[in-house]
Amino acid sequence: MGGEPLLLRCRLLLPCAGCSPLRDTIVYAEDGRILYIGDRPPSGAKSGIVIDCPRYGVALPCFYNAHTHVAMTLLRGFHDDSELHEWLARMWFVEKRLTPETIYHASRLAVIEMISTGTCGFIDMYFEPEATAKAAREHGVRARLGPVIMGDVDPYRAVEEARRFARSLEGDPLLGGVINVHSVYAAPLEAVAEGYRAAEELGVPFHIHVSETRREVYEARKKHGKFPVELLESLGALGPRSVLVHAGWIASWELDAVRRARATLVHCPTSNMKLATAGHFPLYEAMEKGINVALGTDGPASNNSLDMLREAKTGLLLQRHSYWDTRVKASHLLEAATRGGARAMGLDRGGAIEPGAPADITVLDLSRPWSLPLRPDNLASAILYAATGGDTLYTIVAGNPVYTPENRARLWSLAEQSAQELNRFLEDIGPGRDPTPPCSPRNACKPG
Repeated sequence: MGGEPLLLRCRLLLPCAGCSPLRDTIVYAEDGRILYIGDRPPSGAKSGIVIDCPRYGVALPCFYNAHTHVAMTLLRGFHDDSELHEWLARMWFVEKRLTPETIYHASRLAVIEMISTGTCGFIDMYFEPEATAKAAREHGVRARLGPVIMGDVDPYRAVEEARRFARSLEGDPLLGGVINVHSVYAAPLEAVAEGYRAAEELGVPFHIHVSETRREVYEARKKHGKFPVELLESLGALGPRSVLVHAGWIASWELDAVRRARATLVHCPTSNMKLATAGHFPLYEAMEKGINVALGTDGPASNNSLDMLREAKTGLLLQRHSYWDTRVKASHLLEAATRGGARAMGLDRGGAIEPGAPADITVLDLSRPWSLPLRPDNLASAILYAATGGDTLYTIVAGNPVYTPENRARLWSLAEQSAQELNRFLEDIGPGRDPTPPCSPRNACKPG
């Protein structure tokens, strides 16, 4: 992948979600992958970037946001207290007026937020993915991108547009394609079936909202005689490429189908609570069945944060509140936020700090009063329950420090500039509502 070799020295290091902490550890990486972990520099190490963690600096695997709509930073704090259908009408009014330049600035703001809070990669579902790809490349972050398929589209033309975009990213060391079909209710079923075939053909994720609301489940059963996951299975769209988002209303027998298919489930706890979708995401049962579970923030309009540490804590607390016991541990949510997200992205060996893994590392500063006293035996607890993404000191993607104490002021200045552009856009278009969703991709929309 190129770039300078990296040598990282930390007093405390958490190699993976369920691992014991390591003390006084050196990590050495070349060409974007970790080559060595030990207590002294490896023989033959090349000169390059050296990072010495401060006394309370803790290294851990980077976070991967397995479901978001990053350009919705534009709509952060926008009609937050409206009921779902009114909220959507307000969103759709704005989204039908989006430009690539606006999506670029919204994406740049989001990418800077993510790397400032320890996230190395994300799976995105939104419009004009070229604009988001530009922002991701500028800041050296991993992303899986593609146009969202939704609305009154020609399903085959829509999937072909998604194929075209995914192929345009082939060979990119950090970016890759994803086939984004909004849902079984907002896209033609032909697009669902054809989209999964395209994902298999291209070797990319098939990313879809599933069983988010009770209404969705009831309508699928009424219209098609099947629950949403059953419907995906009948369409040939449930398999190892499937990344199924929300699943708060998934049935127990559907969970068995997900396991058989080796699909991924993505939990978005904050968004589900904010939008009052109710239901229960069966995290413990899914993990016990061996299903890959990942964590997502959803979009900044329905969260409103892209902070994966905050999301992990929220997810853990919600799970315990739902189960009435403590069977779900900090390690479960850290696993979902790291290795689970890496698997969803198709990132080989991501989510752990070990030889051969991608050199995707976050360093947190746990010297703040809210994280103390700190010891190796309470490290995972301090990370999950006390720290936030705002405690991030370094975010390292493929061995490249993309967020550091030295570049923070410059990055945040760029974020502020983009935020000003977004406010100008909203002022120019004014308020409004539109009860019909946008159509995407535009080239595949039917006339009228």
